[in-house]
Amino acid sequence: MRIINHNIRLIIMILAIMMFSCEEIFNLPADDVLEEDEAWVDDFSARSSVLGVYALLQNIAEQLIILGELQGDMLTVTENADQDLIQVNEHNVDVNNRYADPTNFFKIIVNCNEVIHKIHRVRERDKTISDQDLNSYLAEMILVRAWCYFKMVQIYGHVPYFEEPLSDYDATLKFTEKLNTLQTEEFVLDTILTQIIAIDTFDLNMYEESPYFSLRVNKFVNWALQGDIYLWRSDYSNAKKAYYKVINIIAIEGWSGTTRLPWVNNFSFTYTDWKNLFRFDYGSGTFEAQSIFVIPFSKYYNQQHNLQRMFTYGEGGSYLLRPTEFALNSFQAQKINKWEKQTEHTPGTPGDLNRGKGVSYDSIDGKPVIYKYSIFRESFDDDAGIFIYRAGEFHLGCCEAVCRNGEATNALEHLNQGLLYNSAWGMGIRTRVNLNIVSVPDSKNITDVEDVILNERALELAFEGHRWFDLVRVARHRNDPAFLANKVAGKFDDPEKREEMRAKLMDMNNWYIPLKLK
Repeated sequence: MRIINHNIRLIIMILAIMMFSCEEIFNLPADDVLEEDEAWVDDFSARSSVLGVYALLQNIAEQLIILGELQGDMLTVTENADQDLIQVNEHNVDVNNRYADPTNFFKIIVNCNEVIHKIHRVRERDKTISDQDLNSYLAEMILVRAWCYFKMVQIYGHVPYFEEPLSDYDATLKFTEKLNTLQTEEFVLDTILTQIIAIDTFDLNMYEESPYFSLRVNKFVNWALQGDIYLWRSDYSNAKKAYYKVINIIAIEGWSGTTRLPWVNNFSFTYTDWKNLFRFDYGSGTFEAQSIFVIPFSKYYNQQHNLQRMFTYGEGGSYLLRPTEFALNSFQAQKINKWEKQTEHTPGTPGDLNRGKGVSYDSIDGKPVIYKYSIFRESFDDDAGIFIYRAGEFHLGCCEAVCRNGEATNALEHLNQGLLYNSAWGMGIRTRVNLNIVSVPDSKNITDVEDVILNERALELAFEGHRWFDLVRVARHRNDPAFLANKVAGKFDDPEKREEMRAKLMDMNNWYIPLKLK
């Protein structure tokens, strides 16, 4: 059996790059291959095999953004969109759609399995490699693989699950059998949760002297993924425990414990500086503490994606996709709190001035465009990084877990002002971008507060690949398909199409992309 139109390679993709040079990290010659007997000889070859897996993440970045946004209510197609994009927008994806193709997910998983099963061989040839390095490499690959499986569960529902290295003949026979078997969501999530909890004892790429650590997974990514999975499964008690690991560090260690800690604070990216997150200043301590984990791109090494082109109108753009009226109105409905922090704007100017127009979106010749992948970039750059996890999302995940755990008032105050940090330096998502505090008539009403949190996620994480999965998660735990169906159907102007989409999305089976395996 083979994955769509591709044979999975039975060799490990090794990229000979060093950890301690930003230039070399971006220089990812993705077709370089080391033979089996060259792959596990010393620390350098071990590190290269691990970093080679990270390079493969670039191949799924665009797919994640399209599936995570275009299926939702914040993004829609223009008249220039091709059939694959129209299918995603209308939840009518067939198995030949390029955004439905699971090949690149499986390539990552296959290579993770190779490293996990073979990296111990390095110790046989290089006694100098430390236990900490070896254990960290192993744990990183387990975590990357777990994250891939979680995303596939969100996209496809049921997926094959395998851990065998394909360069081993007997293991390949087992793999073929497993690839024919779709595992349930429960099985896959149980399995990967057990694995990432087991490796939560490792610091994972957290050497103080190591720069660019947000380009690799670390213990904060582990906590974020645990929280993600628990929220997806409506296990709010354990989700809260995962997110509270950051809050507990602050409580126990105070300021000394906040180095590289992913929390929202008043020292970086506040007010008009929020947009500077999207400079992707790799190697900057403040950026790395906020970014947690990012897939990097660089035009200088021909590592580009199509998102800037797809969103841009004018030079360098095809203008295939645009923000919906709901997205524009959501930003414009916000109000600035302290005008002394917004001196470049006239007091009373409406809107989310730090995350909205000119940052997440803009208007060019009267046409609304997604600007998040163009800000600080020239035409044709096409190399904005792709956030997988960042502190703002971690903060909002904590709010959702706390709210659903029966502490809606605390969740709302943490959203607004960072109450749960219990620190003079902590901030809320709203205060960080200088917006007025949001409230509900009854702050103990879990559903109303959750709606506020979901709306804030739409603003903070706009067009970063989260919105559709947010809607699915909330509709699932409310057991309310209409919650999702009404929001997504609302982006269609034609009444007949709107009703057709609503009827389709009332069936939860239509929330998942078809998975083609042969």
